[in-house]
Amino acid sequence: MTTVAIAAGGGGDVVTAAMLADKMPALGVAAIMSYSWDRLMIDPAPGPRTWADFQGLIDHGGVSEVPSTAVLRADGKSTLPRLAEHFAQPLLLMDIEAGVNGLARQIRCAAAVFDADEIVLIDTGGDILAAGNEPGLRSPLADSAALAAAIMSGLPTRVFVAGVGLDGELSRAEIDGRLHALDAEDVGDLIAGDAEGFASIWSWHPSEANALLTVAASGWRGSVEIQRGVVVEVTAAATRIYRIAPIALAESSLATFLTSTSSLKEIERLLRERRGYSDIDIERERLAHRRRPQMPTPDTLDIIDGYLADADARGVDALTVRRVIEMTHATNPEATEALRAQLTQCRSDNFKPPLYMVRPISI
Repeated sequence: MTTVAIAAGGGGDVVTAAMLADKMPALGVAAIMSYSWDRLMIDPAPGPRTWADFQGLIDHGGVSEVPSTAVLRADGKSTLPRLAEHFAQPLLLMDIEAGVNGLARQIRCAAAVFDADEIVLIDTGGDILAAGNEPGLRSPLADSAALAAAIMSGLPTRVFVAGVGLDGELSRAEIDGRLHALDAEDVGDLIAGDAEGFASIWSWHPSEANALLTVAASGWRGSVEIQRGVVVEVTAAATRIYRIAPIALAESSLATFLTSTSSLKEIERLLRERRGYSDIDIERERLAHRRRPQMPTPDTLDIIDGYLADADARGVDALTVRRVIEMTHATNPEATEALRAQLTQCRSDNFKPPLYMVRPISI
C-alpha cells in the first residue's frame, strides 16, 4: 500500500501528517500535500498561495513540489520550504485557485507521480468533523475543500483526526456528538516518542493545534490560552487518533456543497451563502483593522508579566507562544523573531515553546 497524505488544514497539519506517517509506516506515505496558508503574522496575503506565487517549485507535470529553497515572489513567507527540511517525504503544494475540481486533478496527478493507490486525509483539532452550523467554527474552507477533492479524485480515501478540541473551534460536546454520529474508530494514540523528532519546529512555527498535539503526546496536561483568548484543555483525549468514514463525513458537512466548484471565488461564494462569510473574509477584515506590528521593548516584559497574573487568577496554566505574540502585537516576522529572542534571554523559565508557562519552571 502506497499513499499520498493530505494535510487538510494546511500550515501545521503538515507536521501531524508527517508524524502519523512515521508512527504508522503501514500507511506507506510517499508524499505529503498541503496548502501554503499561513498566519498573517508570517504571510500578510489573505487566503492560500498558488503555484504562481512561488519561485523555485519543482514541477511534476500537474502538481508541484516545495523544496527547502523555494520562496514567495512577493512580500511574506511560507512555512512550507522550511518544513520540507524536516520531512522524509516530498512536500507538494495544493493550489486551490481552480476550486475542488482543480484540487482533485492535483491529487490524481500526485498519486500517479508517486505510484500511490490511496489518499490519507489528516486533520488536527477536529474542525473537519463540523456539520457547518457550529457557532465556534471559524475555518472550514481548507478542510472542507480538501475532503471534497479527495473524494472527487476517485481514489480510495481514509480520514484521520487527531488532537480533537485543540483548535478551540468545536466544543467537546459537539466533537463527541460528531464522533459518535460518524461511528469514528479509535485507532490508537500519540506518545512522546512520536512527537520528539518534531519538537524543534515549534521554536519558529506559529501553529497552535498541532503544536499542542505534540505537547499532549509528550505527556503535559493543563489549561492553555490560545489566540483570541480562547482557552482549551490539553488532556489525554487530545492524543487519540480517530479514523472517520470519508463519504459519511462529506455528506454531513460543508464539503458536500463544494464538490463541483471550479474556482476559489466559487468556494467563497458558497460559504458566504451558508455561513455569511468565508474564512478569507475574516482575514481580510483582520488586515483592514490590524494594528501596526510592534518591535518588543523592555516594557513588553511588564505587559506579559501583568497578563500572566490575570491568567493565573483564571486558572490558566500556559499561553501559546502564538497568543503572546498576538497580545504584544509582535505580528510580523522581524518582531516575532525579536520577541522570541527577548523571551529566551529574559524569561527562559516561562518560555518553553510552543508554550509560555504562567508559572515559571526550570528544566
